[in-house]
Amino acid sequence: MAGLAFLKPLLALSLIGAPALQDDQACQTCHGDAALQEDAATKRLFLDIEQLRASVHGIFSCTNCHQDLAGQEPFGHPPELKPVDCGLCHTEAQQEYVESLHGYAFERGNPKAPGCADCHGSHAILPSTDPASRSHRSNIPTMCASCHGSQGLLTDQLVRMGAAVETYAKSVHGQALGRGIDGSAACTDCHGAHALKGKADPLSKIHRLNVSSTCGTCHSEAQHDYERSIHGRALAAGISDSPTCNDCHGEHLILQPGAPIAADFALRKASESCAHCHQDPRIITKYGLADYVVDTYVDSYHGWALRRGSEAAADCVDCHLAHEVLPARDPESTIHSSRIVETCGQCHPNSNEAFANSYTHRTASIDAHPVPIYIEWIYMVLIPLIIGAMIVHNGVILNFYLQERRRAEELMQKVVRMDKMQMVQHMLLAASFTGLAITGFALRFPEASWVKALGHLGMDEEARSSTHRILGVLLCLVGAWHLIYIRLSRRGRREFAAMLPRWKDVRHSIETVKYHLRLRKEPVRYERYDYTQKLEYWALVWGTVIMAASGFVLWFPALAVKPFPSWIVMASETIHYYEAWLAVLAVIFWHFFFVLLHPKVYPMSWTWLTGKMTLEEVRSSHPGWYQEDFADDGPSPAAEGDREEAQAPSEGEPQQDSSSS
Repeated sequence: MAGLAFLKPLLALSLIGAPALQDDQACQTCHGDAALQEDAATKRLFLDIEQLRASVHGIFSCTNCHQDLAGQEPFGHPPELKPVDCGLCHTEAQQEYVESLHGYAFERGNPKAPGCADCHGSHAILPSTDPASRSHRSNIPTMCASCHGSQGLLTDQLVRMGAAVETYAKSVHGQALGRGIDGSAACTDCHGAHALKGKADPLSKIHRLNVSSTCGTCHSEAQHDYERSIHGRALAAGISDSPTCNDCHGEHLILQPGAPIAADFALRKASESCAHCHQDPRIITKYGLADYVVDTYVDSYHGWALRRGSEAAADCVDCHLAHEVLPARDPESTIHSSRIVETCGQCHPNSNEAFANSYTHRTASIDAHPVPIYIEWIYMVLIPLIIGAMIVHNGVILNFYLQERRRAEELMQKVVRMDKMQMVQHMLLAASFTGLAITGFALRFPEASWVKALGHLGMDEEARSSTHRILGVLLCLVGAWHLIYIRLSRRGRREFAAMLPRWKDVRHSIETVKYHLRLRKEPVRYERYDYTQKLEYWALVWGTVIMAASGFVLWFPALAVKPFPSWIVMASETIHYYEAWLAVLAVIFWHFFFVLLHPKVYPMSWTWLTGKMTLEEVRSSHPGWYQEDFADDGPSPAAEGDREEAQAPSEGEPQQDSSSS
């Protein structure tokens, strides 16, 4: 009887009593008018008779499908015809469709549910073997994309389905189909054509119990190995937690194992794919699995080398295989005691039983060998003691030379570099800046060890955010105080005037580089402030304004979006973060160099603590300033407050010389 299946459509048509094909000419009188295509409301009424004749239904008449026209006058049919019943000829396909997800949605009246014409077309239906057919293998993804496109399918319940077609197109299956490779899997190979069912349906091709057989249609060897494995056995026994093909390879975005974003990429197996189950506390507890297998691998030579990008480092499947994963007690397992030497020998030709047993997940675990944890404890105590002692020892030496430098400066004539107001401003600036950096980066790097240490000290998110805002206000107040200082005090006005950038600062920067490259013989004659100090000062002014403005937006976003566009919040967040990095790195690599590490000031300039510089330091590092205010012809009136006489050295105490920048 199966061989007579092709007679069913003909039998159905004979029962209908089809009229002659020439009767279609009456239909074409109206529906063949090309003017119908010009209006969107009537476009669906247009019929290209040539397309119909070229289709698989070309031998039939209009009334074979539109049966409510039979027996009526050609121009007297109702305005709306009944939907075409494809099941009159395609009984089996219709039955499968009715029981499918699409058919179920259609029966419920869901307007988004596809019908026969949505997938096959209405009049220009071509056989699936025709490359121009909508149901040809190469066109199936495009056909399905009409609903399951790049934005996914939004259901009536506002649930967004996955963007299946877009991810499929990037997969090995989609790429192969696009290149016309025979046997490449299309949507219908995995989901079915008419009998498309959800993965919760036991009859579905993508139900967990059926996935391996669905994939096995093409990957029969992998299916065989998987179904023999402990994972396949467990799933067959009803353990739904056991992984199947798409748990390890993905669903639609199935990539080559060499792709870095592939689910089964070597670097991701232990930390993600295998760890998905073998590091899940619920699964570990439920099935009594070992809880150390992932950690012991990641913290092993193999794991370290793999993270370093080694292609030779063993990953999970090198020892356990990819599909035929068997427990160690199974004699067929690659990690059974009778085969473990052979397994290790793949990479270690001189492997023997002792070597193979020297490293396993079990032997590497703390439970099996507590000795390493005792050693770790010893070093956790030993390292702070030894390194701490070294720090103290070197700190004593550093302090000695700091004091020596301080004593040398005390014996020399000094001038005021910063008055008391400037010193207090500098101290408050340093404190607020440091605190802002710590509390700001603590938000962006919550997993950092130093942030966790702050948490143990009580610096939770509420305390951190409050502290950050308080320090931000303090920084703004220091800036306001500085503006008042340079506006109302005589010294402040003079200091500000000396900080103004000039074209000669550009020349000085070039000459400085030349001098230190030995391309210039004479050192540069800086004035009260050189270009490095001016650059830092104005960078501070710029940074404070930027951080204050962006910080205000982030503190009061609801107020900020009233006069400004909504993107101001995200823009401020980005500016705030990267400006913070710029400021911190500038302080470390620029400011600290000139006040701590520069050969002329090492190990530290005392100016930031005393507010004073030696006259010799002024003469050597700022000769322009020295010549203007402290030369032999006497200081200028503006510099009288800068000069300070040093105490004479005690009798017998040697004179010491020191210069710094």
